[in-house]
Amino acid sequence: MRFLTPEQWQAWCVERQVPLLEAGWIRPDIGSDHFHIADLPYPPDSGAKVSLARRLFSLVASDSETLVLVDDWAVWPSSQHLPLFTRFREALGEHRPLIEAPAHVVTPADADDAISIVATSLLFIWDCYGISSTGRDAFYISHDEYCYFSSRDASVAERVTSGLAAT
Repeated sequence: MRFLTPEQWQAWCVERQVPLLEAGWIRPDIGSDHFHIADLPYPPDSGAKVSLARRLFSLVASDSETLVLVDDWAVWPSSQHLPLFTRFREALGEHRPLIEAPAHVVTPADADDAISIVATSLLFIWDCYGISSTGRDAFYISHDEYCYFSSRDASVAERVTSGLAAT
């Protein structure tokens, strides 16, 4: 796993033609016209959130690398315990604070750690993005307790939507 500064993750996105949006600060714009959206249910149950984390990551995980970006983590301080996430990152070798290196580039070998980042974001009600290595597929989790999958390929977004209807 590599930990990226804002400048580094933004360059990673630009290389993959993922649009960026200035909205108080720069963030990926995976809801832009280039993407097709599949709204996903945001469960209230902790176990269901962990299950959703696994599913979200599986939708963007790739053979090479995937970007997992934690964003806007200070909206609901009473819903988080930042020392838990800090110690998790330290166990992975990262000692900079989250604000200095909020992005994680993960490989298939890091899948469990990536799912842990996504699950923590859901449980702590943080914004989180997952973006595939090609930039085609992505997900967004909002601190306002909604999430969606997006793809530049309409048929992929449709399959995700259809898969939701079947469950």
